Amino acid sequence: MGKKVVLFFIAIALVAGLGGVIGCGEAKGIAAIDLVPQTADFAASVNLNRIFADDDVMDIINEIAANLEEPKTVDELLDQVQEETGIDLRDFSEVLIFGEIESENYFGIIVKGDFDQEALIESIESAAGEELPSSDYRGYQIYSLDNNEAALCFLSSNTILGGNRVAVKDAIDVEKGAPSVDEPIYDTYNALGDAWVKVAMEMPAEVMGEIPEELPIGFASFQEIEAIGISFNKVGANLSLQLKLLFTDNASAEDAKGAFDALTGILAFLPDLPDDVMEIVDRLNVDQSGSWITVSFEATKAEIQAWAQDLGPVFQDIGGLAP
Repeated sequence: MGKKVVLFFIAIALVAGLGGVIGCGEAKGIAAIDLVPQTADFAASVNLNRIFADDDVMDIINEIAANLEEPKTVDELLDQVQEETGIDLRDFSEVLIFGEIESENYFGIIVKGDFDQEALIESIESAAGEELPSSDYRGYQIYSLDNNEAALCFLSSNTILGGNRVAVKDAIDVEKGAPSVDEPIYDTYNALGDAWVKVAMEMPAEVMGEIPEELPIGFASFQEIEAIGISFNKVGANLSLQLKLLFTDNASAEDAKGAFDALTGILAFLPDLPDDVMEIVDRLNVDQSGSWITVSFEATKAEIQAWAQDLGPVFQDIGGLAP
């Protein structure tokens, strides 16, 4: 795809990865997750309004960005995207990305925000240096980008659908009544609740194939994971991370809970384990309910920064991977 189109879509994905929810976002009364086609095997969302407005989160993101070649800050990233594409991501409030894990050619993005449709198209055309061709599909006007490889469509006055042309048409079909994504992605996504950032994905067959067949008792149950959910949230002053694992049955989830408990017990007896690592392990909350395992963790911004500073040399010593 062309540089400008790639910058537009990837920049949104980067902000999502660095940073909500779009679960309550609506296009014509439909929640965004309900617009995701059945073909998709992952969905990720971010609430840009909450991320951009929170000083603690923005400080952490900017500290991470400072170690990159460029851009050095979120503002620089947003400015770069606007310069290259004519799109100001600050006008967007919520983003949901969907696609197929093993395919680079199938992805879609649902964006909500306060924007002027005509002005936005003019900005994109100005940055691209050409007029965007358009065509009608089931009553919606689809704008073509990058030699028809990508498409852009306004589902409503505050909702944009973009991405690979096939994915965009699939989402429009869903809006018109075609089946949307179902379990396990749908269930995992909704199980993450009202989080600032959340990702739900089916367990890739590639990954499952790499899990050894012979594992200690309890750990073999990890071969029965159907889907994974990850979320980021902020509760008061605490930054919160959550991992949800959906297993094929209750028994596998029970075995996995036992494996988690055994592993944390073993760590307590390991020699020379830094106190900070044990404090982080102690903060982990592992619960099992039915076929679900939930691992949650909370800490303040100051605690996370202190751990990063203290454990940085440790990570460098064991593999050159400073956090």
